Order: sequence, then structure tokens, then C-alpha cells
Amino acid sequence: MLVGVILGGAIADWWSKTNARARMWLPAIGLLIAVPAVFAASFTPLLWATVVGFLIYALTRPFIDANMMPILGMIADKRYLATGYGFLNLCSCIIGGIGIYVAGALRDAEINLDVIFQVAALSMVLCAFLLFRLKPKPNG
Repeated sequence: MLVGVILGGAIADWWSKTNARARMWLPAIGLLIAVPAVFAASFTPLLWATVVGFLIYALTRPFIDANMMPILGMIADKRYLATGYGFLNLCSCIIGGIGIYVAGALRDAEINLDVIFQVAALSMVLCAFLLFRLKPKPNG
């Protein structure tokens, strides 16, 4: 994930020179790369394939972490960046906590981890779709 966050920032910096939406699209693309990797990791009985799948996830999912603040700067009024970032962190913590609680409840209900990972992968598709729909605010 350390490599992924640096790589995600560097690629977005490079790509944004030619594409105004690069910082929004790169995290979406990273999530879409992570989805089949998580699905493969959750379906395979082979340990090495599971490890490779989750390594791909760990490399590409942090693309959003590297670009969250730049994306916020592209869509929000500069006067509200600190508030917006605080709100993003609040939502992230709440959703993360709920996700952990729900995953634990599903495990307690003896739901297979494979299903949990597959649902998580599908939620990444939704997140990627939402990132693709973002539009930078007009300059001016």
C-alpha cells in the first residue's frame, strides 16, 4: 500500500498534465483493477493466487488516498477545503467502522469470507462509477 499511494500520486501528477480529470479517473481505474483481483483472490483455493490478488488490491486501492485532497480541491470551493476534508475523514471513519462491524456480524453468522470479499469488490465498482461521474468545478 505504501508503494500504491506513492505510485497513485505520481501517475496522477503526470497524467493530469494532459487530462483535467486524471486525479478523478486514476483512483476509479485503480478500483476497477482491484475488483477482479479481489474476486480472483476470494474464489481460488490456491494460496499464491490469493496473495497475488490481494497484492494487486493493495497496490491499486490506495490510488484514492493519494488523490482525495486534490479531488476535493477540484470540486469544492477553496473556502471550504478544510471542512470538506474533515467531513471526508468523518465519513471514511464511520463507513470503515460500519464495514468492520458488518463483516464481523457476517462472520458470526457463519457467512463465508469469500462472500464478504465479493460484496466488498462490488462496492468498489460503485465507488469507481461515482468517481467517473465527478466533474471539476468550472474555473472562474
